[in-house]
Amino acid sequence: MLVYAVDLGTTNLKVVLYDERARQLAVSRRPMDYRRDGSTVEFDPEAVFDTVLALITECARQAGPPADSRAAISLTGQAEATVLTGADDRSLVPGLSWMDERATQEAEEIAARFSAAEAFAITGQPEASATWPAAKLRWFAKHRPEVLRTTRRVLMIKDYVLLRLTGSTVGEETTRGFTYWTDVREGAYWGEMLTFCGVDPDQLPPIVPAGTDIGPVLPEVVAHLPAATSYTVNAGALDHFSALLGLGAYDAGTVGVSAGTVLALSRLATDWTFDAQHRVSFHAGLRSDDIVQFSCADSGGISLEWFRERIAGGISYGDLEPQLSSRDRTDAPLFLPYLTGINPPDFNSDARGAFVDLQVQHDRADLAFAVMEGVAHLLRRNIEDLAVDGQTIDRMVSAGGGTSSDFWNQLKADACGITLAVAEEPEDACRGAALLALVAAGYTPAIDALTSFSTPNVRSFVPSDSAHRSQRYEQFEAALGCLYPQNLPHHASRES
Repeated sequence: MLVYAVDLGTTNLKVVLYDERARQLAVSRRPMDYRRDGSTVEFDPEAVFDTVLALITECARQAGPPADSRAAISLTGQAEATVLTGADDRSLVPGLSWMDERATQEAEEIAARFSAAEAFAITGQPEASATWPAAKLRWFAKHRPEVLRTTRRVLMIKDYVLLRLTGSTVGEETTRGFTYWTDVREGAYWGEMLTFCGVDPDQLPPIVPAGTDIGPVLPEVVAHLPAATSYTVNAGALDHFSALLGLGAYDAGTVGVSAGTVLALSRLATDWTFDAQHRVSFHAGLRSDDIVQFSCADSGGISLEWFRERIAGGISYGDLEPQLSSRDRTDAPLFLPYLTGINPPDFNSDARGAFVDLQVQHDRADLAFAVMEGVAHLLRRNIEDLAVDGQTIDRMVSAGGGTSSDFWNQLKADACGITLAVAEEPEDACRGAALLALVAAGYTPAIDALTSFSTPNVRSFVPSDSAHRSQRYEQFEAALGCLYPQNLPHHASRES
């Protein structure tokens, strides 16, 4: 059996081909194409689907798979991107990226109508945002009601590709917690929110568990795919949660860290109970009754990109790394990585980025170190927040562009005091999606019985036992507390 794992990412569309032992055979990718105009960020859903078919064909060309193999297509990727379809199952209007901010006012209206505490308990999300489909559909109800009147289905991007592949309308469960209209713990849609946003429940797809086989590929689509004895389609899972499985990190003692443009953390929670004071989003996991906690800080890799491009004149990573390693940085300034304002676990929209204790002898390498360290400190704050329920976190597994820097990997391990493992096979979300398809096909009985599958090599970064590291983190927290005293201590409301 061959598995084409499709990653519908924010930056890239990607397909990775695996065999029945989860060994990687081929990779193909293309950039995701957006039309940007002010707060509007749109994409062409039809072009996305056509690109997926082309990437599958490219993987087959690279690997040269035999035509007598059966094949599965398993999906992962982003959640919030929204597609409205008509009676012919084609998109009525351009798709809306999660980055689209047209619905900022509508998000404020949602927040005014539903208390944050009520919505958090139901949706698993700590606050209303223009990111969520709920806000975007309220925008359509107010500004383009004629579109909603002719909309047959309100879908997320992964739902849409599943529909085009199989003709079946389904919504995979791990992505529903990113709608702001789903009752996560009940696995059902929230009627009051739908009514407020102008959405009819019949316009939404039935919810299916992660890793569900949806059915065969439509004959008219098979005609555009590489030869195979049969094609089935698996619903897969959200990219972050699929990556946990692909990285071998789907357990309570391990945190999966996405070191990309944003800093995202995922962790399987055991014996989880809802805590209204613990503002970490919670979601359906890969198995029945699993809860995965998820935290996403916008000021991750984007902080270093900002410094390299805007401050350091476009210096390359290759040039920067030797400078960082050249000498001890014990006297470097501190950096508060709040360039985008709100960052969990503090959720302070008034916060801003800042260099602290900046002196005349500091150079750009000192500032680059401070930025990297600041993101490492933000990572530690989030890991500590995930661990307030008493569960021990003793390992981080990371993937994404930021893991290409061994210096930064070691700095994160040192700052957090936890070993950081980096997979040498970077397509972690695709690997997780492939594993879900192989489980569904019967190659192993469950996702916790994957010992017979190929395992990617990892590089481990063991934290140094340094009092200086702890002191730097204390200084970071002190600086944050001085500038934004409402932030600290960030566990106080639960301890009082």
